[in-house]
Amino acid sequence: MKKRPLVILDDYFVKDGQLSELLESNNGIDIAWASKGDYFEIPSDNPFIKRLLSTHTTLRRWTRTSAIQVTYSTWLYNIHLAIIAAVGARLLSGLTAAPLIYSLGTLVTICLCVVLSYHTLFFVSLNYRPVWFEHTVVYFSPFAWAAIWLLVCIGDRETSTVAVVDMDGPFRGLLDRRVGPLALLLMHIFVWYMRRTVIGITVFERKVRASAFENWSHRMYSVLAALAIVFVWRIYPYLATFWDGHVSDMERKPPRELADERSQIGVLRLIAAMLASGGTHAIWYSFISYAYHMVVWKEYLREGLAVWVVDDSVMCTKLH
Repeated sequence: MKKRPLVILDDYFVKDGQLSELLESNNGIDIAWASKGDYFEIPSDNPFIKRLLSTHTTLRRWTRTSAIQVTYSTWLYNIHLAIIAAVGARLLSGLTAAPLIYSLGTLVTICLCVVLSYHTLFFVSLNYRPVWFEHTVVYFSPFAWAAIWLLVCIGDRETSTVAVVDMDGPFRGLLDRRVGPLALLLMHIFVWYMRRTVIGITVFERKVRASAFENWSHRMYSVLAALAIVFVWRIYPYLATFWDGHVSDMERKPPRELADERSQIGVLRLIAAMLASGGTHAIWYSFISYAYHMVVWKEYLREGLAVWVVDDSVMCTKLH
């Protein structure tokens, strides 16, 4: 058994190291172990519980809270799908505003690609591929926050001579229902708030395994995510020269000239985006999981038990 506190599901827990003593005092009372052996369930009126309370003063009674749903409810499932569709429509609208080689390289498009891929991966992993969820939250989230805060701080219209060609199409008006930076930020916060418990638990489990250096490195990684997105935007003209079948304007102008034509990003705005996005994620990473004492999964991200301690209060909740 892994070194973790022993959980008795009905209102009590015992610190690690007491298991053998407790089992020796069992005296033949049947204990129903969970399928993975991480915790066991004992009714509160069981003589074993009464004996524990009378002989082990280290037992701490906790407050049993209402069960928390970490999976998607039907309405949240549909709302998140609608958010993904709205961001996708906004991205498609931008891509059809100019030849693809131009529109794909704008800062707005790059940021929208990051946000759309993040929400899609978040949705798919939590609903269908739980093993992907930790990497999505820990490693991909800083880039999603960075992309949104870049749009908030810098704006979602790129005044560049590289992307002034307008292409009208039969679906252009339908797709151009703008999802602005503020709307993106609010939708992102909404999803994180609604899934805050499972995000907090995932971060907690990551922090328990990681070293202090890894945890501080992750905070720095979160701050630098915005800089990485801007770097990709700046080198896009150089990458685009390898695009087969590119248009004549791209052939006539060297990549450096194309890069210089782009609107420059103010240093203060970039720093503001880095601090806002990195700070937001670092705060989530540092404090969203600070009170958790342990998490035991019967089925990962589907059914389990969480215990957290605040001051002298111990609380337990079932996750489903």
